[in-house]
Amino acid sequence: MEIFNVVKEILTLIIACAGVWVAWSALKTWKKEFIGKKKIDLACDIVEQICNIQDIIRYARNPAFFTNESNKIIKDFNKDKEEFKENKIHYLAAKYRFYNKKEEINNFFKLRNKAQLYWDKNILDLFNKLNEIIVSINTAAELLYESDNLDFKSRVKFEKKIWWNFKNDDEIEKNVQKIVDEFKLNLYDCYKDGLTKWKKLK
Repeated sequence: MEIFNVVKEILTLIIACAGVWVAWSALKTWKKEFIGKKKIDLACDIVEQICNIQDIIRYARNPAFFTNESNKIIKDFNKDKEEFKENKIHYLAAKYRFYNKKEEINNFFKLRNKAQLYWDKNILDLFNKLNEIIVSINTAAELLYESDNLDFKSRVKFEKKIWWNFKNDDEIEKNVQKIVDEFKLNLYDCYKDGLTKWKKLK
């Protein structure tokens, strides 16, 4: 009888331990799946928004200046019309367009803090590089508008920053495309299983 009780206690202990192990394993699996889903969702958000930011930069750098933008620039930047340099207003178009898209831009950069929870510092470098590009365009726009004594070389340099030439040698466009491609390269594996193969018409 004593042996039976000992065996019974051992079996009870084994069953209890097995139950704990199953519960721990299930919790670990759930946690992994939960974190994995959040990572996939974040990767999708980043890729979607980085493509939107690329479009915003292209829109902001479009050299075409629309007549209705003039009064809006004066109003939104709170500049006194008597002091406004009408002959230079086109230089502020890029900054004004970024200003109009500030909510979308800010929402993208808010993803930076979440991103560092799942990827190493290299992803933060990409966010920072993109921010530097936007800041450099805004700074060039301000300098072109405010300064009355820029030399020809400097003026051309800043104009190349604020205006897209629609050619393959555009430095801003190339740098932004490189950033977008690196984001896609590193995040693709996170969501590739959810992609459906597209069928082309013959």
